[in-house]
Amino acid sequence: MDRRNGYGYRMPAFQSKHLSGEERSGINYRRIPWGRRLPPPRDVAILQERANKLVKYLLVKDQTKIPIKRSDMLKDVIQEYDEYFPEIIERASYALEKMFRVNLKEIDKQSSLYILISTRESSAGILGTTKDTPKLGLLMVILSVIFMNGNKASEAVIWEVLRKLGLHPGVRHSLFGEVRKLITDEFVKQKYLEYKRVPNSRPPEYEFFWGLRSYHETSKMKVLKFACKVQKKDPKDWAAQYREAVEMEVQAAAVAVAEAEARAEARAQMGIGEEPRYSLGICPHSSL
Repeated sequence: MDRRNGYGYRMPAFQSKHLSGEERSGINYRRIPWGRRLPPPRDVAILQERANKLVKYLLVKDQTKIPIKRSDMLKDVIQEYDEYFPEIIERASYALEKMFRVNLKEIDKQSSLYILISTRESSAGILGTTKDTPKLGLLMVILSVIFMNGNKASEAVIWEVLRKLGLHPGVRHSLFGEVRKLITDEFVKQKYLEYKRVPNSRPPEYEFFWGLRSYHETSKMKVLKFACKVQKKDPKDWAAQYREAVEMEVQAAAVAVAEAEARAEARAQMGIGEEPRYSLGICPHSSL
């Protein structure tokens, strides 16, 4: 039986390390396909050790802000314990929350991409683990233009706004460097933005959309309030955007509650959080 928790993870059967005679002879006996190796036995100490390594790995990888692939975690850290990936990543997630105030979030279940999100919000209104930088302020400007234009904005519209801020394509900026590369390459790789060609456009025209990371590190309500602050208006002055932002807030709150409940259930089944604090083996102030 394929047992999955609320995150879509397959849950290993932890009840027993040995099959009973009835299980060996019954229909519940799982045959191992020819040529496939048996998974190593479940050893909590080893799984915690892999989780500790995974925490350090994630903190280092996150510095580029490019989402981290499940396949890279398996290859670089978890290795032969891939059968226990759900428990290892849950143990790593628990350590990140308790010791670093950082949440591990899967932003793309199809591609299995993960990011780290700080519980402390930046002054720009964006969560995440990046310190306050002018880039975050620029990103909020672009996200607000996209949202206020019906959740997509042509490249021409984006540059019209950026020119008013003294930013021009092909001109290197003292803070942002090459702005075109920043918004069409760096922000796109980091999943803050999507940059897509308009179908059948000749010559080619492009549009910007919110990327998956932006939906997790900020919200349409925060972006709307940011736009209102710049324009010196009240959020309700933009009725359509305000309604959409409120609806998104309600949906996000419901999803957060469901995810928290599923995570708590999974951790209870795995016995995560029952060990002494020191067994995590990581010091938040130690060098990585």
